[in-house]
Amino acid sequence: MNKRKIYIIIVASMLGFAIISQGRSFTNVNNVISRDSKSNIFQEIKILKAKNKGISGEINDLERVLSNLSDQNLALDAIKKEIEKYKKLSGQFKIFGPGIEIKINKNISTAWIVDMVNELFLAGAQSVSVNNIRITNSTVGFDTLPQGQVLLNGSILSLPYTFKAIGEASDMTKILETPGGIFNRLDGAFLNLKIEVIKKNIIEME
Repeated sequence: MNKRKIYIIIVASMLGFAIISQGRSFTNVNNVISRDSKSNIFQEIKILKAKNKGISGEINDLERVLSNLSDQNLALDAIKKEIEKYKKLSGQFKIFGPGIEIKINKNISTAWIVDMVNELFLAGAQSVSVNNIRITNSTVGFDTLPQGQVLLNGSILSLPYTFKAIGEASDMTKILETPGGIFNRLDGAFLNLKIEVIKKNIIEME
């Protein structure tokens, strides 16, 4: 008998033993089930599944409620912030807080002053004033007089042009000083222009 036949006989014997063992295992399982027939195991499993399903449903419902409440609170907070923003822009009441003061000791055109105001608001300013004239929704726009003076809200602006902005001083300054920002553009447009930036703990605007 060659080696190949011996290997085949060994493998066949092992398979036969495995099949017999598997059959005995199924027999043992059947015996266990028949012994435990008084308590319906499958019924108990169904009940447990139903309870778990109910609990999962309640958890999902609670999570939906919490999510809705969270969304509503976020919406309310956003609305409140917008209301505060427009109140500050309306100029109906006095406002104060930390911010920056910018001084320019050189004549610049009306367009540059308007750009500065717009850049301050874009940089996060809550309120802005020019030479102590607060910019609000009711402010009469900037204008240029025949002699080149800048007119704001019926008043002629004189040097130094002083811009005050209430907000996060570091953030506003960083944005204004970025390459291509308003400070950079002013330096490129005017020779010997001096821009002074002062951080203030409290700025008050009427």
